[in-house]
Amino acid sequence: MRWITTTKALEELKDSNDAVVWKQFQEYFYPVVVNFAKAGGLTTADAEDAAQQTMLTFVQAFRAGKYEREKGHLSGWLYGLARRVILNYHKHRPRERLVADNTTGTSFLNKIEDEESIKQSWDRGWRQMVLERSLQQVRRETDKKVFEAFELYALMEKDTEEVAEQLGISTNAVYIAKSRVLTRLRQLQKEFEEQD
Repeated sequence: MRWITTTKALEELKDSNDAVVWKQFQEYFYPVVVNFAKAGGLTTADAEDAAQQTMLTFVQAFRAGKYEREKGHLSGWLYGLARRVILNYHKHRPRERLVADNTTGTSFLNKIEDEESIKQSWDRGWRQMVLERSLQQVRRETDKKVFEAFELYALMEKDTEEVAEQLGISTNAVYIAKSRVLTRLRQLQKEFEEQD
């Protein structure tokens, strides 16, 4: 999958009816909405439906010119749409399911989190998606051994000497690999949502 920023994704959606563009947009943002919907108490099937409805609502509103980038990031707009869709799902659930969950005996009303917790849940999911996409891009751009050194040392938390021995490089090369990859990772994360 090619690297694409939110700005580029929006430009491509605006200028094209291409199914490939829509598919890539879905691959980036659909999982974030599904996980958010699940965290919001929807079943997997309902969460997937809610995510699909959120994506459709977004693209229709976007193409109708209702999204103004200068008023905020894509993340905030998708959050608002997803939140409304999820709340609508809860409103239309059978009354008895709102009163008590058969598996826990807990009422839906007792499961509702405060607005700040809900927003934090969305933000965590969004940051995770940005990190995963950025890591995938760094992996594509970086020499295999350099990325492997970073992965073993920084992500898997293996000892520097162990990584150096495993890859046949110096311990200094392990530190340099970590620094290079982290620098590029930070650049990509910043670039992802930067407004042009």
